[in-house]
Amino acid sequence: MSQTVFVTGATGLAGANVCKLLLERGDQVRALARTGADTDPLTALGVDVASGDITSADDVRKGASGADSAIHCAALLGGASQDLADFQAVNVDGTKHVLDAAGALGMRRVVAVSTGTFFDTAGGLEREDAPVSKEPSSDPYTITKMAAFEDAMARAAAGQDVVTAHPGAIFGPSPVVSNALGRTSFNRVLQSALRQRLAQYLRFPVSWVFAEDVAHGCILALDRGVSGERYMLDGRPEDVVSVAAACSRICELAGLDHRVKDVDPSDDPEMARIFGPTLVAIAAKAESDRPVRRALSESKTHKRLAYDPRSLDDGLRPTIQWLRDIGRID
Repeated sequence: MSQTVFVTGATGLAGANVCKLLLERGDQVRALARTGADTDPLTALGVDVASGDITSADDVRKGASGADSAIHCAALLGGASQDLADFQAVNVDGTKHVLDAAGALGMRRVVAVSTGTFFDTAGGLEREDAPVSKEPSSDPYTITKMAAFEDAMARAAAGQDVVTAHPGAIFGPSPVVSNALGRTSFNRVLQSALRQRLAQYLRFPVSWVFAEDVAHGCILALDRGVSGERYMLDGRPEDVVSVAAACSRICELAGLDHRVKDVDPSDDPEMARIFGPTLVAIAAKAESDRPVRRALSESKTHKRLAYDPRSLDDGLRPTIQWLRDIGRID
């Protein structure tokens, strides 16, 4: 049965693909977008765009009116800004506004998209069940995403129908090209490698996941998830490789001789200047916390949702073609 789904962050890489897949299966989509956002590609797809800001409770409530459920993708990522207040307004308060609106409007479910960087697997539990870390990375992105996750889980425990989805490193085509290649995106990094402008990158393990697979996983969580559960929308365990390795691989698939080298993380201030505090914090944490990934078929996410992402190579190939089609590489 067709439903109306409220999507936040709809011009972003995950959100735009969520909109596309929902429409393709016959649902209606209402998206919240700020004035001046590049919403023409969404309108062309058939999305009903509501003007508003995730930081405004009134805007969120008005935009969500009439929706049956929500997929909340909006987030401030770890880029140039490290102002905690900015992250608080979007990541914490924005999530609160969506959950408040869903409760007030009687939505059947909210899928809140988060991150997987703040779970403590030292006790042997997988991230789908592990507690949040008592010593998470101190960057504003991690702090605020963890606070938003804890709010969502508290509401689920109190009876609201909420599940969370935790993607890996998202890459690949998007209907909204302008936002798919932002400065903090992994697409931008892959593009730089293909242009042979990237020689090295900070080393840390990355779970690469194709954007359309993340979108599909969010929709599976909407349809099949169980309130209070979290789902890890990673790529395949065998494809957890560094940024440099993925960049070298996309160059190889594109027929280029160019390769990118790993750079070990350190407390050198130059590292933070080049790569940003968020990535440096993630890389440093990864040095001391390297959980063993189970086979995908053994994960709760696969068992509950039948989530089955494509391989890294099967995601990189259409990414190369997309970048060619939009004129970003030769």
